[in-house]
Amino acid sequence: MSNPNQPRVRFAPSPTGFLHVGGARTALFNWLYARSQGGVFVLRIEDTDQERSTEESYAAILRGMEWLGLDWDEGPGVGGEFGPYLQSERLDIYREHLDQLAAGGHVYKCYCSADDLEAREKAVRDAGCNWEGYDGHCRDLTEAQTAELEGQGKPFAWRLKTPTEGTTFWYDVIVDKREFQNEVLVDRVIFKADGFPTYQFAVVVDDHTMGITHVLRGDDHVSNTPFQLLIYQALGWKPPKFGHMPMILGQDKKRLSKRHGATSVEEFQNLGILPAAMLNYLALLGWSPGGSGDEVMTAEAIIKKFSLKKVNSSPAAFDYDKLNHINSEHIKRLSADERLALAKPIIAERGWVLDPEWLIHGVDTTDTYLARVLGTLGNRFSSLITLPEQIGFFFSDDHFVDQESWDEHVATDEARGLMTSLADAFDEALDMNTAQAAGAFEEVIRATAEKLGVKAGQLIHPSRVALTGQSRSAGIFEVMELMGAPRTVRRLRAAAAS
Repeated sequence: MSNPNQPRVRFAPSPTGFLHVGGARTALFNWLYARSQGGVFVLRIEDTDQERSTEESYAAILRGMEWLGLDWDEGPGVGGEFGPYLQSERLDIYREHLDQLAAGGHVYKCYCSADDLEAREKAVRDAGCNWEGYDGHCRDLTEAQTAELEGQGKPFAWRLKTPTEGTTFWYDVIVDKREFQNEVLVDRVIFKADGFPTYQFAVVVDDHTMGITHVLRGDDHVSNTPFQLLIYQALGWKPPKFGHMPMILGQDKKRLSKRHGATSVEEFQNLGILPAAMLNYLALLGWSPGGSGDEVMTAEAIIKKFSLKKVNSSPAAFDYDKLNHINSEHIKRLSADERLALAKPIIAERGWVLDPEWLIHGVDTTDTYLARVLGTLGNRFSSLITLPEQIGFFFSDDHFVDQESWDEHVATDEARGLMTSLADAFDEALDMNTAQAAGAFEEVIRATAEKLGVKAGQLIHPSRVALTGQSRSAGIFEVMELMGAPRTVRRLRAAAAS
């Protein structure tokens, strides 16, 4: 059995779409709280919306959670003493508690169809009044009226009787006291005519029967909380502590959406964001570690610092540039083996392999050569998206070329002449059949510059663009060492002839 003093939190997504960053942030904060407090993190799937729930979305949510490293202690694929963890498999549990509410007179049957509600709403609005969502039409039906409707076989839903006076309040662990006037609350449906519970009812039953101690969720759920508290009250249950986290906005201060850019976890994965960087950045959306230390943190470091007291109550703005910066910092801090593991799939996807001619470098596999390339690249390797441009020229003659740099540094008569002279000097001074160190290339370049009466840079700049296609790269002498003398000479001559 579970420890009664152990915090139990949950993430309960609906499988109606991919894992949005807002949902991922909610999952993360729950996970961080559980891990920081020695608690239990439960994953529950709220799939009672049969029309919108899909297996594809369910699978995408699990993939997103696993990619972020948010392992759950109870839930799908793991099990636990409070299962099942899919709401569609818990219908008998909901019906049992619906019967309890009905026996206590806390609910009533509502025979209003969607067309009935639409017509009454129109009449109310046409009269210049506000429609609050329901007008209590079936709340006080007589036995005779009920019998007539039942005799007609008219389908019905169940609605909770909400008080018309007083207030419903709670002390939110993030924003302090919240209070609603009961007169503004509507008798919402808790069990639909199709035999499925609504979110409002199922979530209360699940949280109670699963022993959830803290409900930490987005502040878009604030308006649901008073109604759910009334369900707890009607069932005679002690509610959990509630905490509502700030909304995530775009830079324009409007709710984050597709118009701002990527919004799902899988989209960011495809954009080359590391899971550790995504987790790190999401933690900073609405939470502050305090102090003036480095914001680039591992999951372990975040767990040690995490506290609900440091979760902000104001909305957080999603900054794509900051995410990319944090991602680049995480890449830079990886070990050589970890960087190699990231780069290998990129190389394989493009079919880049070690050319037999490159064996003169003392390497015998593509991985060995790639490791040397990445070592030369150093901290310039800061993005999985730009990596192919940064190293493609080492593997293929058909590589990215920045046309503006080419026109400026290569496509002039002066540059072509200098590259031809340099290629001749390499041919004369270097053994094309053995590996040459970076220093050997540097020595020839400087000697050639002196012989021609030019600065070394006048040879280096066009050579860099001719060899790499770009005006910026790793050290040019190290690039030449890794490319080898034969390829270096061939590319210089090809550029000079272009």
